This record gives sequence, C-alpha cells and structure tokens, in this order.
Amino acid sequence: MILAIDIGNTTTSFGVFEGAKLKSQFSVATQPWRTADEITLQLKALATTKHLHLTKAKQILICSVVPRMTSVLTEALRTLDAIPIRLIGQDVNVPLKNRYTYPEQVGQDRLVGAYAAWKTYKMDCIVADFGTAITIDVVNKKGEYLGGIIAPGLEISLEALASRTALLPKVELKEPPELLGRDTANSIRSGVLHGCVALCDGLVTQLKHRYAPQAVVVATGGASPLIAKLASTINHLKPQLVLEGLQLLSEVKL
Repeated sequence: MILAIDIGNTTTSFGVFEGAKLKSQFSVATQPWRTADEITLQLKALATTKHLHLTKAKQILICSVVPRMTSVLTEALRTLDAIPIRLIGQDVNVPLKNRYTYPEQVGQDRLVGAYAAWKTYKMDCIVADFGTAITIDVVNKKGEYLGGIIAPGLEISLEALASRTALLPKVELKEPPELLGRDTANSIRSGVLHGCVALCDGLVTQLKHRYAPQAVVVATGGASPLIAKLASTINHLKPQLVLEGLQLLSEVKL
C-alpha cells in the first residue's frame, strides 16, 4: 500500500493505492497553523472513519506547496511506526528535464502533474490544473517540462469580487442556468466560470499552436469537472492526476 499526499493551498488530498489502483481518496482543509499533535489526532480519526490501516503503508509520498503544512504533517506521520516518508523535490526528484529559466521556482505539484500526464499518454501534453490558482503547463513527448501559465483560480476570483466591491456578494461556485446572467449571483457565476473556460480554451489553443500542435490536453484540480464539461479543448479529465503522479513516483528508485 502506498499513501500519496498532495498538500495544496486550500485542500490536502490523500490517496491510498494498492499497486497502481487508487483504492481510497479523501481531502481535508489545509490548515498549516495546526500543531503536529492536532494533525495526528485528525489522521487517526480519518483512518478510523475511512477504515484505513495507515501503518500498513510501504511508503508515504508527499507533494506540497505549503512548507509549514509539510513540516507539521511530516512530524505527525512519523508517529506511524517508521514508515518511509519521501518528499517530492527533496527525497525524490521528478524525472523530467526542467526547462524553466529558474527550475527551483516551479511548484512540485505542477511537475508531478506533468509527469503523470507524460507517463500516461506518452506524447506531448498540456496539463490544466484548476485549483486555488489555475496553471496550464506543457511537457513534450521527450519528457521535457517546457513551462507554463499561472492565473487566479475561480474561488480567488469570486472572493476578489466580494471583497473589493461594495455591493457584490460572495456566491457559491456552480454552473449558472445559462450564459446570460439574469440576477447578480448568476451574472457573477457566469462571468467567473465561463470566463475561466474562455481563458482555458484560448490559452490552450495558443499553446498548441506555438509549442505542441499534437498535444493531448488533461484537466485536473478541484474545479476541473466544471471546466471540462464546458471547455472545447480538454481531452481528458483526471481530477486526481497529482495523486496518480505520486504513485508513479513511488516506483522511481532513489
């Protein structure tokens, strides 16, 4: 059994793999201000609720973009009978040729997602991740990470409208009944959601034209099911792509 953990800015996702199969997946809020003792209690409660025997894991792989959460979660996990813990970017390097001008600036989650897509499809890939931020990354069929694009995520856009205007409310993210909003809440939803779809389709079209004409486009991240339903450029929906990438990396020799 492999335990894969993806620590994002908003949520921390856990995946339990038996071989290459994802047997169980669950998420909790990322709360880096909590203590290791509190996280330990939370892990034990989750293990009981999900009927998981975490001490049976052969190894734990962690991909994180929140250093403080990495520290407290790792401390909590070390209570699980000395299970090997491997941090992506420290103990395990993603085996892609990183073509970023400053390779150390690329989020490990972006590299893991790109690696998972490349290993799965064995061709040029564009990975669109719709999380706290939107990232659209390109990896070619030779296994070279070429770079990517970063934009505000959907929830950030909703929060910005509510916090930076006097009269616009914070609304729940869901698909509006039609493109044209007929009340304020659905006007906001339409602008944010369909604006994101247009951003995705527009940028993917340009990226394919300039860098990877035959690329397969993979959508992942928490909001990916909403976007993939509406976007015309997405070929595959894989909401747990980073967890799948961690499982693939568990097979990489140190």
